[in-house]
Amino acid sequence: MAGTMRVNYPSSLRPIRIKCSARVSSDMVMRALGKGSDGVLVVGCHLGECEYDTGVFYATKSIEYLKQVAKAMGLEPERIQMAYCSAAEGERFQKTAIKMDSIIKTLGPSPIKKYADDNFFKAQERILKKLAAKKTTTSKPKE
Repeated sequence: MAGTMRVNYPSSLRPIRIKCSARVSSDMVMRALGKGSDGVLVVGCHLGECEYDTGVFYATKSIEYLKQVAKAMGLEPERIQMAYCSAAEGERFQKTAIKMDSIIKTLGPSPIKKYADDNFFKAQERILKKLAAKKTTTSKPKE
């Protein structure tokens, strides 16, 4: 809707339209970063207003997990953000986009741009496996 309202947002932002923020998989985010994106902003419905009931909650959890993965990889977690605004809130989207743009400008170019090849994805797989193993060992009840 920001486009139909003629609201300007930073040209460095490349919007990808999807039906629900829950459709943004962790693989999509990591691929974007691995291919040289300086950051990823996922914009979803306001909490409790998702057309698909729990989609925005799923997306929020996914983004929080991805921030942990980014930190484990030595990447600033601020490069991955989740924001909430409806399709009718063009000005809010504009402010969110400008804020994300300023965060990325402050952080500078992504350090993984120079490693934007298959080696990055192999490293990502190893880290995700380690985190998954850690998660299963910490979630087991102690006897």
